[in-house]
Amino acid sequence: MEIFIVLEKQVKKYFFILFLFPAFVFSQQSKIDSLLSLLKKDKEDTNKINHFNTLIHAYELTGNFNDALNYSKEALDLAIKINFKKGLANVFGGTGNIFLGQADYPNALDCYQKSLKIYEEFKDKSGMAKQTGNIGIIYMRQGNYPKALDYYFRALKMAEELVDKKGISADLGNIGQVYVSLGDYTKALDYSLKALKTDEEIGNKKGMSKRLGIIGTIYLKKGDYPKAIENYFRSLNIKKEIGYKNGIPQTLDDIGNAYQEQADYPKALSYYLKSLKIDEELGNKSGIALHLSNIGWNYLITKNYIEAEKYLLNGLKMNKEVGDQNIERQVEEALSELYVKTNRYQLALEHYKKAMVLKDTLFSAEKNKEITRKEMTYEFEKKEALAKAEADKQTAVAEAEKKKQQVILWSVVGGLLIVIVFAGFIFRALRITKKQKQIIEEQKKKVEEKQKEILDSIRYAKRIQDAILPKEKYIDKTLKRLMKNN
Repeated sequence: MEIFIVLEKQVKKYFFILFLFPAFVFSQQSKIDSLLSLLKKDKEDTNKINHFNTLIHAYELTGNFNDALNYSKEALDLAIKINFKKGLANVFGGTGNIFLGQADYPNALDCYQKSLKIYEEFKDKSGMAKQTGNIGIIYMRQGNYPKALDYYFRALKMAEELVDKKGISADLGNIGQVYVSLGDYTKALDYSLKALKTDEEIGNKKGMSKRLGIIGTIYLKKGDYPKAIENYFRSLNIKKEIGYKNGIPQTLDDIGNAYQEQADYPKALSYYLKSLKIDEELGNKSGIALHLSNIGWNYLITKNYIEAEKYLLNGLKMNKEVGDQNIERQVEEALSELYVKTNRYQLALEHYKKAMVLKDTLFSAEKNKEITRKEMTYEFEKKEALAKAEADKQTAVAEAEKKKQQVILWSVVGGLLIVIVFAGFIFRALRITKKQKQIIEEQKKKVEEKQKEILDSIRYAKRIQDAILPKEKYIDKTLKRLMKNN
């Protein structure tokens, strides 16, 4: 009962967001119109290439691949004409994304490799990391998991060196997706949750929608349907919010899988048909192949064998065109089961053998060893890089300490030199002061000697005076006596 309450809430959310989606489509169209207006005024320079790249991405987001391809051709011609190599690398990358959206893997791979080569010439690690990850996506879609992991781990290493969180989240999420296909759900969930956390930190909503979809699939595989449904609808709502139209069919298909696993076949079929309709409008062959296969499987379970055979055969043909060997294997198994149920045992055996060949191609022991080696190589290199970083840190600390000691030593030596110089100045000043004092003392002594000579002369004169002249009392006495006699 709890499962259906959760589903009901999510369905309400889904229908609510459907009313909002046209507004987001209108917003994207306004952006496209604005860019088209700018392109008409642009000169044939690097600025025009940048506007082309933004326009191509906007068309890709809305799933308008035909217009995106037309403008990418114009952008490529102009980039070559004005010899703008970095712009050319961006155009190749954007064109690769368009081909990827159309499941044209050979052309997508060619564009990504050309873009990567240009970035390598410029030693642009950011561009190299992005295109390395994109090449991994091609190999992932084609079921070549060892090569996919090889490119994903290489891209992840570069993104970590650049501290490019958006790139890190994309690579972690892609690695998680490989492990979903390999059935290692513990590793898949670990990598996907790390990717989601990084996307949430930087507010990367497109990345969040992708990661939530993979997390939903992991819970679906583990049989936790409420959590699967919850994550699928969170993914769907974000995609509708940002106008990510060409990502919506995958999520609708995932929701259909969740209902199918719970034996709600009519509801599952309705979601498969919705997703098929959108991908047919977008011209997404990879999505069309997946939806046809799921619809065929739905009809097989519900014993509608005529419709099941029609959809499975169409799905098989489309999967062979796009080169998705994993889905092709599943369709071959479904056809084998269909032919057993309809008593066509020769056909059942033929398709069973084809399924086993594909299974061996995808999951051979040697390939599993290679996958393990890829992960171990990444982990070893990561630990080695951490160890080197720690050693470099210790060396830096030791160097810093050494420099600190040298600074202290030179500071002490400098201080002592200053003290010695200062002491020299003081000693010299004291010597000068002492010499000046001696001069002053000598001058004072001379002055005192002169004063003594003068005083002695005065005293001597006085004694002479006293000796020659009568004393005052005597004179006074004599005068008085004379006056008396008169």
